Amino acid sequence: MFIVLEGIDGCGKTTQAKLLERWLKEKGYDVILTAEPTKGKIGGFIRDILAGNHNTDARTLALLFTADRYEHIRNTIKPALNEGKIVISERYYHSTITYQEAQGVERRWLLEINKFAIKPDITIIIDVEPKLGVERTKTQEIFEKEEFLERVRENYMKFNEDVFKVDGEQKIEDVFSEIKKIVEEIYSQLQGIKE
Repeated sequence: MFIVLEGIDGCGKTTQAKLLERWLKEKGYDVILTAEPTKGKIGGFIRDILAGNHNTDARTLALLFTADRYEHIRNTIKPALNEGKIVISERYYHSTITYQEAQGVERRWLLEINKFAIKPDITIIIDVEPKLGVERTKTQEIFEKEEFLERVRENYMKFNEDVFKVDGEQKIEDVFSEIKKIVEEIYSQLQGIKE
């Protein structure tokens, strides 16, 4: 099973991903927790750009994220899924589409360049107001500005099919409780299909 957690900066993805990993491992599942940008060379270069150490245009950044994703799928996600593991990823192609669209890149082009990407079994968007997201963030990355994140959030809300939206402004345990319910429900449906 392939689970993706999405949302603007400061929505609580990292906290929820770790809770989900621990919960699934306690239930006896073999779980891999991963993230985009990855820790590979392309991912490292992207992190440098996000830290403000390099300048590039939005289309180039979208292509770098997509190249990093291609390697991520090939080197981590596909092998783990083939071994029957559960993969949890913080961010996936939804991030490229929402963030680079907020930078002015056409959504249709962004969807097109990500057509190769494996579709997650579950995508959960943790939704928070950008003001709260900015208050929660500590990394000072280039995108962590309230006005920009307003546009990113609007772009996330355009995803209606095959995504679940969870209110990230609740208590951590309440957000996690909703996420657990979603995972349990979809997992049981997938098991039913396999049988």
